Amino acid sequence: MSDELDNPQPSFSAARKLSAGVGVLSAVVALLAIVVMINFLSARHFHRWVLSEDRVTSLAPLTHQVLGALTNELQVTVFFDPDEVLYSHILQLLRQYENASPRVKVTVVNYLTEPARAEEVKARCKLGPNTKDVVIFSFAGNHRVVRQTELSEYDTSQLLAGKSESVKRKSFTGESFFTAAILGLVEARRPRAYYLTGHSEHDPTTATTQTGYGKLTMLMQANNMDTQIVGLGGTNEVPADCNLLILAGPRSPVTQTEVERLNRYLNRGGRVLFLLRAGTTTGLEELLRVWGVELGDDVVTDASQDRSESFVILKNFGDHEILRSFGITQNGLVLSLPRSVTPRTTGQGSDAPQVRSLVATSDQGVAVADYRNGLRPDPRRDRRGIIPVAVAVERGGLRSVEGGSTRIVVVGESVFLGNAMLENSINRDFAGNAINWLLDRPKLVGIAPRPVREYLFQITDAQMQALQWILLAGLPGAALAVGLLVWIRRRA
Repeated sequence: MSDELDNPQPSFSAARKLSAGVGVLSAVVALLAIVVMINFLSARHFHRWVLSEDRVTSLAPLTHQVLGALTNELQVTVFFDPDEVLYSHILQLLRQYENASPRVKVTVVNYLTEPARAEEVKARCKLGPNTKDVVIFSFAGNHRVVRQTELSEYDTSQLLAGKSESVKRKSFTGESFFTAAILGLVEARRPRAYYLTGHSEHDPTTATTQTGYGKLTMLMQANNMDTQIVGLGGTNEVPADCNLLILAGPRSPVTQTEVERLNRYLNRGGRVLFLLRAGTTTGLEELLRVWGVELGDDVVTDASQDRSESFVILKNFGDHEILRSFGITQNGLVLSLPRSVTPRTTGQGSDAPQVRSLVATSDQGVAVADYRNGLRPDPRRDRRGIIPVAVAVERGGLRSVEGGSTRIVVVGESVFLGNAMLENSINRDFAGNAINWLLDRPKLVGIAPRPVREYLFQITDAQMQALQWILLAGLPGAALAVGLLVWIRRRA
């Protein structure tokens, strides 16, 4: 027995040890292979489950359609200061684009810490020397630039109602602008919009005056459109290459000859955006009646909505493609005291224009007829109830329409799309959706903005001091105390 204890025999032979080692090694290799394969498959076939309240919104189906149509690599350059407030929103959204299409490649350039790369990007994309905080989309040698200032929608209702002096960011509009930029790069055809001139309309060439339409022009150009001006005087007809005609708040009447030319354009499938402010005789009243629209000589107010002496904010939206992306929104269209624009019956049958209300007052709306020397409501004269101020008209699929369906949008106001008001609330989104619907570009209509949540913590000075003590002394002290207890126990 003692000899066996003094000379113990090995429990495993060398062969068994080698066999066990090979088995363990094979298991480790197999496990690593399984992990690699799972990661390989999950990178290409994944699903996102969102558990937090502040969840990441999925890309719109229209965005997936645009990304699915890419045939070449799309290079996206985030030319940004990471400390900018929208940087994380932009990068998160573009990662979704990258995951949705293998042809999308996102690159981040911090122009503050990478000056050499920043200069290379400026030279390659032909950017100005002071350009910063932009997203650049590059495709087949062409570039589209989306600026940070275009990517926010603000809640101005409290400011305009005189209840607050602050303006809060309400939503992030990156997806609509990014998808529009991509579509603009891959689309072969650029629609052409003409502004009608000769009647003291808003100036579409300046972005510096409050009532100019320069920002609206830039919005259309960013959506891959050409813009020009046209007059219908003399022998001029609406140009044959006109895809959209805009009447931006004429102050003097359109002549009868011009009205006849407009009607001919509409009858051959034309698309027109009428923006007609209150207090003017446009000369278009009879033409609009023919197309199913009654233009009121009044000023519309709404007692139930936030408003000031100069503005009214309307939230009663119709069920129309132009408005569907807004959903249930806390903000409305901000208008500078519009006139009424009401659908009227033009007859039955397939040839009759189909007129639908877009924006209207609540049931507390009033169309004030006596307004030229200040608003003077008169219950005996004034129309009350739900009063439309914007409508959409469509007539199409008929042999009498040579160029396809006719589409018209009529709004009883024009200042709301001026430089000073375009950024208010949903005004910009309404303009973009209306224009894209008129041009029959459904891919650019209906991408809703993403809500931006803000969290406000109210802490008193005493609470702030207690929090500082907890963070600076309490937590480190607790870690030291635990360490001391462990040391004492081991010494005992």
